Amino acid sequence: MKINVSSIVRDHFETLYDSRRNSASLSDVAIFYIVPVIAAVSSYYFQMKLDANAYNISVTFFGIFIALILNIQVAMFSIFQRKWEMPSDKRVAASLANTLADRKTLLIELNANLSYLILVCCVALVLSLLSFIRSFDNCVIPAAMVFIYAHFLLTLLMVVKRAHALFHKEYRDSPN
Repeated sequence: MKINVSSIVRDHFETLYDSRRNSASLSDVAIFYIVPVIAAVSSYYFQMKLDANAYNISVTFFGIFIALILNIQVAMFSIFQRKWEMPSDKRVAASLANTLADRKTLLIELNANLSYLILVCCVALVLSLLSFIRSFDNCVIPAAMVFIYAHFLLTLLMVVKRAHALFHKEYRDSPN
C-alpha cells in the first residue's frame, strides 16, 4: 500500500538502541515516550484546555516543520551522494572506509528519525486542524497535544545532536 508508514516507525524505533550493548535502550524509550506520557497525563489530570488560537499556532508550527525537515533530508542526501577518493595508503584507506561506514549508518538513522518526525508533524497537524475546526470540551485532545509536543521536541533534540555529529564530521573531513 502506498501510504503504509509502518516501515518508517519501525526504522525509527531501531535507532533507539544502545550501541555498546547492541540492544534496545530502555532509557531512550523512557525519555522519548514515558516522559511525554507523564506530561500528557499531568495535563489531563489538571484539566488543561487549549483555545482555538493554540490549535491555530500548532497548525502553523507543525506545517513549517514539515517543510524544514524535508529540506534537511535533501541536504543529507547530497552528503550521502558525495564521492570520496580512496587514498593509496592501505592504512589510511581502511580508516577512511570505517569513517564512511559510520557516516552512512548515521545518515540512515537520521533519515529514519526525520521521516518519523514528519509523521509526528502530520498527526499533530491533523489533530490541530480538527480541534481548530471543532471545539472539544474534554481534556483528552489537549493531553494528546501535550504528548505530541513533548515527544516532538525530545525527538528533535536527538535529531539535532545526530545532525551536529554528522555535519561536524563532514566539515572536519572536508579537504577544503
